[in-house]
Order: sequence, then structure tokens, then C-alpha cells
Amino acid sequence: MLLQDLVTSSFQSLGRTKGRSALTMLGIVIGVMSVILVLSIGESAQQHILGQISAFGSDVIFIRNGPVQSTGQPSPFFKESLTYKDVKRLASYPWVKSVLGAFLQQDSITALGITTSAQITGTMPDELNFSATPLAEGTFLTQSDVDSHARVAVLGSDVTNAAFGSEDPIGKFIKINDVQYRVIGNMARAGSSGFFNPDRAVYVPVTSALDAYHKKYLSYIQVKTSFTNLNEGKDRIAAVMRDRHNIDNPTGNPIKDDFNLVSQKDAIKIVSTVTNILQILLSSIAAISLLVGGIGIMNIMYVTVTERIHEIGLRKALGARKHDILSQFLFEAVIQTLLGGCIGIVLGIAFSWVGIQIISQFQGGWKFTVSINGIILGLSVSAAIGLIFGFFPARSAAELSPIDALRRE
Repeated sequence: MLLQDLVTSSFQSLGRTKGRSALTMLGIVIGVMSVILVLSIGESAQQHILGQISAFGSDVIFIRNGPVQSTGQPSPFFKESLTYKDVKRLASYPWVKSVLGAFLQQDSITALGITTSAQITGTMPDELNFSATPLAEGTFLTQSDVDSHARVAVLGSDVTNAAFGSEDPIGKFIKINDVQYRVIGNMARAGSSGFFNPDRAVYVPVTSALDAYHKKYLSYIQVKTSFTNLNEGKDRIAAVMRDRHNIDNPTGNPIKDDFNLVSQKDAIKIVSTVTNILQILLSSIAAISLLVGGIGIMNIMYVTVTERIHEIGLRKALGARKHDILSQFLFEAVIQTLLGGCIGIVLGIAFSWVGIQIISQFQGGWKFTVSINGIILGLSVSAAIGLIFGFFPARSAAELSPIDALRRE
């Protein structure tokens, strides 16, 4: 049978049972759409997060609480160890260009009788050297503010709008954890930065933040060194921290430390690994519907074979070979799954675009990305399902004896 005849016959057969064909393809459509949706939004999320990490600068080294595990990943259970004294020690070395210790606390602030949520960020003057967010008006925190535990604050743009509206916040007071702070500046609008939104931040001296929440330990420390080799900078920082914390670790085994160092390159590697694993996991879950759709196609094809036994008998009596019957039914299954796959791809791309637009309303910086791997995967899996699950009903039809088929009418 010629390819043109196979195509014509397949579409005529599917056209006779439009409702059944549509329901049969539904599982394939949902499965492929889910795979495209997951992979496209996953790639957009990965690009967004990696872009935010890159914005920190390739020369920034993060010092975080707790050691690493044998796998090289930070330990999920650790004792906090970073203090403001660590920051002061690091700042005393000439090879340290910039350093800041930060303390983060999610809380609410009150101003002019209005309460709004904010990310309380205890920080230092070098915050402006690490952040791409410029100061809009007023002044930023000074080292004198940090040393004197001053109760002054700089507001992110969203906090300014929520708490003061159109009023000028400079010189006015806000209350954080029942402690009053005087506003000395506010930042320009920046947009979200990964899991941190500077527009929702309230910057206060790190010493004052630790006092307000009765804390001793920092959330992290950021360092920029003068070394061109980032690994050399990490080694020097590790040596200082071990000396500060009285850690006997002559071999430099990070598992024995009570802190861990992460550079931009390390963070990108970790994020890429995590997002890739999540994409594989979610795609595997979505692929279950493809399997269900394949089983549905196989069942419908068996029903189709049963309904068309008389047709099969007549064709074989007129000289059709097993190969012709097998090709016809197999081609019908493949056409059905490929159609479902194409519809699923179109819907997946459409829903991905809608999803990115919705996410962008709450968190800026997201870009719509179509997963080429998802499209290739959707088409190839659709064709494979048609071949695999359509083969057995097609072979069953091809094996029918023309006499038996005509008698079973």
C-alpha cells in the first residue's frame, strides 16, 4: 500500500469516529502539554535565577553558616557560627576590598498607622558595593551607624509606597519589632533578585538588627578580595575563619569547618543541578499521562479491529497482505498520537506563555522561553507511543484469516 493511500485511509477512518478519536488523543494532548509546560517554565526559572546570581559579580565570595557534607553540599542541620567580629577581622586585611555581614528577618513594619510586611536586612555600608540597586534619595548607612548601633533605616521602593504613599519618608519614623527607627533614605526600584526582593527590604545597621531581635549570629557574610584567582581568595578567607573560630584543620577539609564558602560559579552549579533534577522529576510525573494515553489508544485500537473485522476479511480476500493490514492500523495509531502530540505542543507553549505573564506580575525579570527539548521529546514520545501501543492491535488485525473474519461478521 502506498504512503498516500495509508494517509488517506487513516484520516478517513479517524473521521468516521471523530468523538472517539478526540477522546483517545486527550491523554496524549494532556501529557505532551504538561511536559512542555514544565520544561518551559523550568528553563525560564533557571535562566531567571542564574541571571540574578550573575548580577552579584564573579568576584563575590559568600560565607555561610555550617559545614559542607561529604557530597560538597551545605549541611541542612548546623549550628550558627558567623558573628560581626568575623566581619571586623576580615575587614582588617588589605587584600579584602569589600566585606559585609548581613542578618535577615522577615517581619512587618508600622509607619503612620499602616502595617506592611518587609524583609528586614541588617547590613553595612558596603551593601551598595554588592547590590546593583542605587539610592534614590537621602543617605545610606554609614560605618558610624553600624558602630553606634544607630536606629536608622533605608527603605526599599515598595515599602516606601506601602507605608508612606506619596509622602516623603525622609526624617519620619517606622517601628520594627517594637523598636523605632528613623528613615534616612530610600532606594530606587530594582525588581526581585531571585528569592530576595530588594524593593520589599528595609536596610538597618546589622548591629542594630541583631539587638532588635536579640540575636548573636549573622545570616551570611559577603567578601570581595583583590585576588584574581578566586580559589586563592577562598583559601585565604578560610584560613582567617579557622583562626577566628579556633578550628584545627591543617588539611583544609571543609567538612571539619563550621562555615562554608560559595562563589558565583559554585552557586550557578548548585542551582543548575537542582533545577535540572526538578525538571526531570516533574517531567516524569507528567509523562505518566502519556503512558495512560498510550494504553487508551491500544484499547481503542483493539475495539476498532473488532468493529472492522468484516472490512479486514474483505480486503484480505481481495489480495491484501498481512503487511498492508499491519501498516494501515499502525499508521492510524501513529497519526492519532502525532496529532495529539502537535496539539499538546501548541497548548503547552500557549499555557507556558500565560504562566510566565502571570508570574511576571508578581516577580519581575522572568522571560518567556520555549523548551526545544520539550518539543522534541513530545513529538518523539508521541510517535513512539503510536508505534508501541498500536503495534499489538495492528498485528492482531493482520493475523486474522479472511474466512474467519468474514464468518465473524
